[in-house]
Amino acid sequence: MDGDGFRLTRRRALSALAATGAVSAGVGVGTDAFFSDAESFDGNRVVAGELDLAVAWHKVVETATTRVATSDGWPTPRSDATAPGCDLADLKPGDSATLTLALRIDGLPGYLSLVGHERTDAERGQSEAEAGYFREAAPNAEGELDELTTATLSYLTPDDPTAPEAGGTATPAYTGSLASLVGLCDLGTGVPLDGDEAAGVYDCLVGGAPLGTYGGGQTHYLRMEWTVPPWVGSGIASDAFAFDVGLYGVQEGGG
Repeated sequence: MDGDGFRLTRRRALSALAATGAVSAGVGVGTDAFFSDAESFDGNRVVAGELDLAVAWHKVVETATTRVATSDGWPTPRSDATAPGCDLADLKPGDSATLTLALRIDGLPGYLSLVGHERTDAERGQSEAEAGYFREAAPNAEGELDELTTATLSYLTPDDPTAPEAGGTATPAYTGSLASLVGLCDLGTGVPLDGDEAAGVYDCLVGGAPLGTYGGGQTHYLRMEWTVPPWVGSGIASDAFAFDVGLYGVQEGGG
């Protein structure tokens, strides 16, 4: 489930833009990429005009064995941060994971959104227990793991900024299936993020709620959590789901 990250390069970034037709798409096998509205690259430093985005992350995977992975220098955001793998396979009811992101724009303020893309959605055959659970005559090509896994995206105010992974006050911005969250991230410029950490995703997309900017030099925190509900039973026994996430950034007053 844990994948090795990779360091951002100009070639990988431009390949992602060409392949998806959208700025800030995640690329790579077993990894996620953090991009911004990039006009130039200075080594692995991502620069978008005057929008300079730095990221750090901390991931905890709770299965039979708890696994923890972090970016270099966590929790200090870095512009050259590698990215966590979001590969879900061989899960059981009750398994869960938490991805905490630390975000900072250095320089002028801007707007951010979370983007993503489904990379793998596979049934991988069916065990006898799983086939009986869904009463399917034949397995589908796609699994049900992403549809049955619940996901929540929250703004996080950590109790201790030196250890934001330890928890704090979480303000939910979106709750639904993992499939719906990744699907929204894959539409247009993705899921809008409110720099004021007040407006929910539905309020922004449907209700037209105004978005606050992410101020320069300030660190903000996001938390993405997903859980396989206990009632799922054997329904996801053989399924696999993998997705990429990224960040789309626009300087305030820019396009």
